[in-house]
Amino acid sequence: MSYYNDDQNKIRRKKVSSSNSNKEPLKNIKSNDKKKEINNIKRERQSVNKPNKNINKKLDAKQNISRQNKKRLKRKKKLSNIAKKVLVIALLFLVVLSVVGSVIVFTVLKDSPNVTSELLKQNYISSEVAAEDRIPKYLKDAVVSIEDERFYKHNGVDEISLARSLVHNLFTKTTQGGSTIEMQISKNLLTNNDKTIKRKMKDIYNATSMNKNMSKQDILAVYLNNIYLGKSSYGVSKGSRAYFGKNVSDLNLAECAMLAGITNSPARYSKHTEAKKRQETILYKMKELGYINEKEYSDALIQDVPFKSEIE
Repeated sequence: MSYYNDDQNKIRRKKVSSSNSNKEPLKNIKSNDKKKEINNIKRERQSVNKPNKNINKKLDAKQNISRQNKKRLKRKKKLSNIAKKVLVIALLFLVVLSVVGSVIVFTVLKDSPNVTSELLKQNYISSEVAAEDRIPKYLKDAVVSIEDERFYKHNGVDEISLARSLVHNLFTKTTQGGSTIEMQISKNLLTNNDKTIKRKMKDIYNATSMNKNMSKQDILAVYLNNIYLGKSSYGVSKGSRAYFGKNVSDLNLAECAMLAGITNSPARYSKHTEAKKRQETILYKMKELGYINEKEYSDALIQDVPFKSEIE
């Protein structure tokens, strides 16, 4: 009996052990499958989340760009509104200024005459007048070269010269005039020496009026017949006799350049040494502007040009 029981027990133990051994691999397989499933699910979630994150980033970037664009548009609108207001104010200011300026100009110039050759002759300072064709060309060219080099190009007012003198007077301690020959005639014969805007406006008006009614040669003759040359001499006819003891028509190039130089400052250039320096400047300017050639320039430089007072 015991033997049988032992055998049966052995058989039973074998079956149990075999059944257990069969169950363990199944459990392992199931647990591995579950792990795989879990891992796959995790991977799927991660793969789903990654695009979402990228999409969110792109959306955020787009929102930031749109915000920046809105700010820029606001700034542009603000600046354009300010610019429009400034422009309107500036235009209004210019309109008011032009109206006020027109009133002032009309008030200043309402009694201004029409400037003609006859009017100027009535106001001549010199008692000795040289005819236009008796004044040497060298003398005319010398005066134009040093006094108003764009004389034959402007209409009585040289805007370039005026602008240059304005800048010079603003930024330096010395003063520089921007008057043309016509404006100097106006000051000498029609207005006065007052340093006022009113007088300057009248001179500008008279200069342009002169150009409408007279030729450049006639204007230049008026100027040359009324300039002050020192030694109580007004006009080139008296000046020629005072400095060189001869008629103006007989002056040579060197003498013409010397006489033209005296007009700038008679007190200074009535001295021969100073007049000679000025003459050299004028001769160089005449050559530079094409009024004389190299030979004429060289010959005039070395020519002896004594004043009458030195000879006597």
